[in-house]
Order: sequence, then C-alpha cells, then structure tokens
Amino acid sequence: MLTQAQNQIIYLMFLNGILFLGLNFIAYTIVFPGARGSKRIGYLFIACGLLAYLAQLMYQGLLALDYPSDTIGRLLLSGFVVPVFFISLAYYRVKRNRMEKTSPSTSATPSREEHETD
Repeated sequence: MLTQAQNQIIYLMFLNGILFLGLNFIAYTIVFPGARGSKRIGYLFIACGLLAYLAQLMYQGLLALDYPSDTIGRLLLSGFVVPVFFISLAYYRVKRNRMEKTSPSTSATPSREEHETD
C-alpha cells in the first residue's frame, strides 16, 4: 500500500505528463497552424485553458507535499513549463525548416498524419 505522499507524487507525475503533451500540442499548433478554416486554433485555446488548470492542480499538489509556497511558482514555470514549451517550439521549427528544404515546391504545412483529425 502506498502512503499519501507517494500517491501525491504519482498524481503529480500524471499531471506532468499531460502538461507535457499539451505544451507539445501548443508548440505544434503555433508552428503548423493548419489550413484556412481549420479548427486547430480553437483547440489551441481550449488546450491553453486546460493547461492553466493543470498548472493550478500541480501547484496545489506541491503545496500538499509541503513545498514552500514562494518557490512553487518559480519551480513550475522555470523548471518545467517554459523549457518544455521552448524546446518543443524549437523542435517543430527545425522540423518545418527541414521539410521546406526537402520539398520546396510544396507548402510549409505537413500532410495529414494518421493521428491528426480536424
């Protein structure tokens, strides 16, 4: 049986994974916004709202583990959110530049991938 602190850590790991995937989606949507009339930008705004809520849940989870409240905000932002977002953004920019170099006659947006539905 796990203790309360161990359960809290597993919960924070789960939230961290969802936050990572959401930040990756936001970076992808910024670099590849989709065709005109695409719903991806709307999904971006929904994802931003959900990720803000997840960040609040992570803040509360860290408070429950007795982290000092004055350092939690800096820990979340400078330790996870900002680096993951900028690394994802840089990754998709490099991917876009490589796609443009390999096929200059096509547009800069990638073709529909199997996992992508608009």
